[in-house]
Amino acid sequence: MRQNKRIRRVILSRLYDHLLEQYFVPWPREPFVAGTVTEHEVDAVLAFKSDVRLDELRTALDRLDHGTYGVCISCKGRIPLESLVLNPAQRLCATCEQLLAGSELQAMRRGTLL
Repeated sequence: MRQNKRIRRVILSRLYDHLLEQYFVPWPREPFVAGTVTEHEVDAVLAFKSDVRLDELRTALDRLDHGTYGVCISCKGRIPLESLVLNPAQRLCATCEQLLAGSELQAMRRGTLL
């Protein structure tokens, strides 16, 4: 539980940094990172914005809420905490990420990757 709070703060901190960099942010950092700004308030500001990184971070928060955060979406193995701190939106373990990169490279060589 305590680790989840720490991870949530890391994700919210990255989300705040991204919002501050890309958009007008009407909240001070600490209330946002502490989680006192609701998802509805964030949704109201970002209703018509399409942003891949924003979606990745919000998906990470959803996975944290549903108990699947830190679990590789491919092999269901654990993703090390160090990797999650570096990239809170990480969805693949290092092994699966390498396999995916290798298959993409092979597809590029064959000319089948779009």
